[in-house]
Amino acid sequence: MGGLRKHLIGLVGLIALWGPDARAEGEPSQGGNDETTTTTTGTSRSDAELLELAEGEAIEIFDERPDKPFDRDTEVRLTGEELAARGAVDLGSALALIPEVTVRDGGRGGFNVDIRGGRKGAVSILIDGVSVSDPYYGTFDVSTIPITDIVQIRVSTTPKSPIDGLGGPAGVIEVLTRDAIGPQVVVARLLGDSLPSFGISGTARVALARHLALRISASGLMGARDLELPGDATIGEGRRAATGAARLEYRRGDRRIVGDAFLDDRHYISPPRDVNKSGTILMIDRETTMRVSAKADDKIGKLQLQAQTWAHALDRRSRYFADPTLDSQAQLEDLSANRFGGMALATQPFWKDFRWAASTTVDHESARVSNMDGATARGDVTLVNLALDAQYERKRFRIDVAGGVAVPAGIAADPWPEAKIVGKYRPVQHLELTATTGYKGRVPSLRERFDLVNGNPELGPEQALHAEVRAIGQRDGLRLEAAPFYRRTTGTVRASTDPADMNLLVNLGELDFYGLDLQGKITIAAPLEAGGSYGFIRAKSADSNEPLDRLPHHRADAWAQITPWTGISALVRARYIGPAIDRAMVTEQYVLLEATARAVIAKDYLAVLKVDDATDVRPETRAGFHTPGRTITVVFQGMWQ
Repeated sequence: MGGLRKHLIGLVGLIALWGPDARAEGEPSQGGNDETTTTTTGTSRSDAELLELAEGEAIEIFDERPDKPFDRDTEVRLTGEELAARGAVDLGSALALIPEVTVRDGGRGGFNVDIRGGRKGAVSILIDGVSVSDPYYGTFDVSTIPITDIVQIRVSTTPKSPIDGLGGPAGVIEVLTRDAIGPQVVVARLLGDSLPSFGISGTARVALARHLALRISASGLMGARDLELPGDATIGEGRRAATGAARLEYRRGDRRIVGDAFLDDRHYISPPRDVNKSGTILMIDRETTMRVSAKADDKIGKLQLQAQTWAHALDRRSRYFADPTLDSQAQLEDLSANRFGGMALATQPFWKDFRWAASTTVDHESARVSNMDGATARGDVTLVNLALDAQYERKRFRIDVAGGVAVPAGIAADPWPEAKIVGKYRPVQHLELTATTGYKGRVPSLRERFDLVNGNPELGPEQALHAEVRAIGQRDGLRLEAAPFYRRTTGTVRASTDPADMNLLVNLGELDFYGLDLQGKITIAAPLEAGGSYGFIRAKSADSNEPLDRLPHHRADAWAQITPWTGISALVRARYIGPAIDRAMVTEQYVLLEATARAVIAKDYLAVLKVDDATDVRPETRAGFHTPGRTITVVFQGMWQ
C-alpha cells in the first residue's frame, strides 16, 4: 500500500504540473503555517483533518495568525474543511455559502460578487494579501479559483483600511491559500454535475531544500450545458477552462520570501437571454489571465517589514453573433490590458500597548481595446496611496485608527483623503461589540471609462462613507450576530436611464444605503444543528427610491444539519431572495432549496452529493435570464501525505 501511495503522489504531482487547471496564489502571513490553526476551544487543526468538516453550517472562528503587521478586520467565514464537505467547486460557489456575500452572474459571463450593494470593483478581493482585480474590468471572476488550495475565506463588510492599499470601499474578501512550506501532501478532487460538466483539480507540495519548498496546482473544467434561447431553441455552452499555478517559498526564522505564478485560459458562450430575444450572442473566444507576484517579510528587532510586487495581464477576444448558428459575426472586441505595482509596509510596537504602521502603494493599469470596424480605444491610470496607522489594545478594548491619501493620475480627479476607525470592546466574556466608520474611494475601471460602446472618459471616482455596529454573542452552543449599517456613496457608476444617452455610463449623485444583517446558529442536540440569517437593505437617492439594479431589499436563509455518525452528515438549506428591479423590469421573489450529504470513506477519501435548486424553480436573476434549475453535483476528494 505504501508503494501505491508513492506512485499516486507522483502521478497527481504530474497532473498538477501538466494538467489542464490549477489555482494557487497564496501566501500566508508572517509567523507560521496557515494550515495549522487553533479553534476558540483550543483544539488544534491541521491539513490531515481537511476531510473532517467542522460540524454544521457553523462557521468556526479561528485565532489570528501570530504577529500580523495589521488587522484587516476580516472574520473567518469558511475553512478548507468546510468547503470540501459542502461540495464547493470553486471560490464562487464557496462565497455563495456566506450570507453577507451575493454572487452574481456577470453580463459578460463569469461571476462577480457584491457586498451590500457594493459592486464594480468596490469589493476588494485579496489572495494572500495581493489584490487580484483584473486590469480592465476592475472586477474578479470568482469562478476561476478552484477549491483545493483554499485554507480560509475571511470577509469584512466594512471598507478596506487605507494602510492595506487602494480601493475596497464596500468591503474585503480575503482568501488564504496553502503554504508551500509544510509536510509533503497531495490533494486531488474530481467532480461532475448534471448540467453536464466535469472537472478535476489537484494540489501538491514538496520540500526542495531545508528552507525552500514548492507548491503546484492544476485544475480543468469542461461544460456541455445546452443554453436555452427563446422559441425552445438551444445553443451549446462549449465551456472549457484550464488553470495552472505554482508557488516557490523560502522561510527561515522571521524571514520569508514567496513567489507566485498563475495562468488561466478559458473559452465559453455567455448565457444569452432566454425570453424575449434581443441583442446578440456573446462568445468568449479566448480569455487568458496571467498573474505573477512576489512578497517578502522580515523582522529587525521589533520592526516588521513587508514588501510585495505584482504584474497582471489580461487578453480577451469577444465575438458577437446575430444568430445561434454562429455563422454571422456582428461585432468583435479584442482586448489587451496590464496591471503592475507594488506595496511597502513597516510596523513596530511602542510603549506597552501601542503599535504604529505606515504603507505606500503604487498601482498602474493600461489597456487597449479595438473592434472589427477599426475603432480603437486606449487608456491608463496610475494610483498612489500613502497611509499611517495607530493601534491601541489593552485587555477587553482595542482601537485602530488609519488615515491616508489617494493620489490619481490619468483621470480628472483631485487627490482625496481616506480613513478608517475601528473600536472593539468585550464588556463580558460572551459578548463582543465592534464599531466601525470609514471613508474610502475607488477610481472607475478602464472598461467603464474606455469601453467602445458605453464607456465615458469623463467619469470621476466613487467615494463612500460607512458606519456599522456589530454585536456577536455566543454561549452554550448558541451564537447570535447583529450588524446594522449605513453607507453614503458619491459618484456610483451605472448606465444612464436617459434614452438619449444610449446606455452611457454616468456618475450618480449621493446614494444612501441602510440596512441590517442578522445571523444565528444553535446546537439543538449533539448530532443536530440549525441556524439562519436575514439581510435587509435599501438604497435611495434624491431622484429615485430604486437607484440601483439587482438589489433585493430582503434576503434570508435557514439551514439544519444532522451528523448521526462520525464522518456522515446531511444538510438542508432554504434561501429566500426578494423581488428586485433590473432595467425597469421586476424580477420576482423566489425560494431555493439545497441539500448536501457527505461521507468520509476510510481515512483519506471524501464523497459529497449536492443538489442545488432541488424543486427546479429556475428563478429569473436578471431580466430575461433564468438559472439552469435543478443541478446534481458529485464530488470525490482524496488526500495523501
